[in-house]
Amino acid sequence: MNNQQRSPLHLLWLDKYTKALSAIEASQKNGHGVLIEIAAQHPLKEGKYPAEEFQKRLDLGIKLYKELSAHQEVKFYVPGSKHQENGTADLVSLAEAGKNYLISKGIPQQNIFADDANYEIMGKKGVYNSTDECYVSCKLFEKYNFKELHLVCSPNQMMRKMLCYIDFGYFPNIHTASCDKMYHNPINEIFECIPKVLENDQKAQDEIRNARRVEFMAHKSRD
Repeated sequence: MNNQQRSPLHLLWLDKYTKALSAIEASQKNGHGVLIEIAAQHPLKEGKYPAEEFQKRLDLGIKLYKELSAHQEVKFYVPGSKHQENGTADLVSLAEAGKNYLISKGIPQQNIFADDANYEIMGKKGVYNSTDECYVSCKLFEKYNFKELHLVCSPNQMMRKMLCYIDFGYFPNIHTASCDKMYHNPINEIFECIPKVLENDQKAQDEIRNARRVEFMAHKSRD
């Protein structure tokens, strides 16, 4: 298929992809150190601890950390503000739960970006979906001039996360961690979530944020 046969949307994303690859190539020449984003997953176990799927990602991140830190500085970014689902709110943020787990496994606290980074970059808006997660990760990557960018996520959410990164100008190394029961439905990802990212559907993004935001839930209960 040549460019004349491709849709304007297809060509737009091809251009974004080319630029994202170029940006990563430039960082590999001029940057230093590694940033690993561990895609957070709600809900938390007992409202405080990573459940199986989130824990699998954190464990894979730790394995990468041990491999990569032998030759260079490695830092984690664990995203996610405090979430609620179906009327039940977690007691801590996803970032806090993930950070605590990493620390319990021997990762130095100074090597983990978590709630501090979420608040610094997103403020009171919080981090509530893949778009928010990838945006903060890219801002950290730029601010600290990292050389490599790695993502650990579910295989079912991999394509959506990849598109979000490309949209923000970078193409990460991607690692997936699976488990028996995964939160993301691959068919919904293909037919619902991915098209919304490709078409930059901001209304859909805001609906997801509002459904998960604990502050939003509290406000609704007062109405």
